[in-house]
Amino acid sequence: MRISLFGKNPRKEDLKYIEDLLKQLALRRDKVLMYKDFHAAIKDCVQIPRLASLEIFDSGSDISSSSDMLFSLGGDGTLLDTLCVIKNGIVPVLGINLGHLGFLTSVGKEDIACLLDEIDNGNYEIENHSVLKVEHDSVGKDKYAMNEVCVRSMTPGELLDINAFVDDEFLATYTADGLIAATPTGSTAYSMSCGGPIISPYSRCLCITPVSPHNLTLRPIIIPESSVIRFVISEAGNGLSLHLDSQSFAVRKPLCISVSKADFEVPLIRMHKQNFFEAIRNKLMWGTNLRNRVNDAR
Repeated sequence: MRISLFGKNPRKEDLKYIEDLLKQLALRRDKVLMYKDFHAAIKDCVQIPRLASLEIFDSGSDISSSSDMLFSLGGDGTLLDTLCVIKNGIVPVLGINLGHLGFLTSVGKEDIACLLDEIDNGNYEIENHSVLKVEHDSVGKDKYAMNEVCVRSMTPGELLDINAFVDDEFLATYTADGLIAATPTGSTAYSMSCGGPIISPYSRCLCITPVSPHNLTLRPIIIPESSVIRFVISEAGNGLSLHLDSQSFAVRKPLCISVSKADFEVPLIRMHKQNFFEAIRNKLMWGTNLRNRVNDAR
């Protein structure tokens, strides 16, 4: 099992966990690939052991034939950023949580010690997660998002009139701060903060969620994942911003963007005995009696 490592700028307190993982890989793997920016971020602050073969990669084409699994070291944001590297969807991704909530990540810091044993014993499953494709002149070609696509005004607090279409049928004009198109994966992210529903990753659908709508009767709506969504905006004061997960683009008005399901999916690894509903209970504290926590704090 050939492993690739992806990350950004780890916190100082997390460096020891990265070093522990590298030591285990040095003992158990003949070859390890590391993302070039991650290597640059840690090479002067982590003792990288002598690996039999350490290769630096820059794109998905570098790892598609050289790696069987990609470890993402960070939080959910880091995992989402792997999309720019493995957008062909060939290499399964395992999220190792060095962040806070880590809803998409499957392994915590405390699990690193036994991680390779679990992997070698096949104690994991692969979930295929849908990806959104965005088409608009301002963002160029092949722009994708695993969580959501959102359009907003570049002026804080400015209401937009956003005409939404589903498969060329007019849905509604949303007068709101913005409008989100989310995958089931993204239903626990920004869409959830704006009142959108939580959707199981096994559901084959998309969700359109308004951001702070002026008319409270405008509610989130679930549509089939085969649908093509269009957002059309004619007027905006100082321009518009288009957000694809952690990427942001300034776009011109009038705006017309097309959002549809991409022709590939991202395979995310879930360790055995972990599932979506367990993540909801543990990380969103469903079923937790918060009154007991308040009483205990007193």
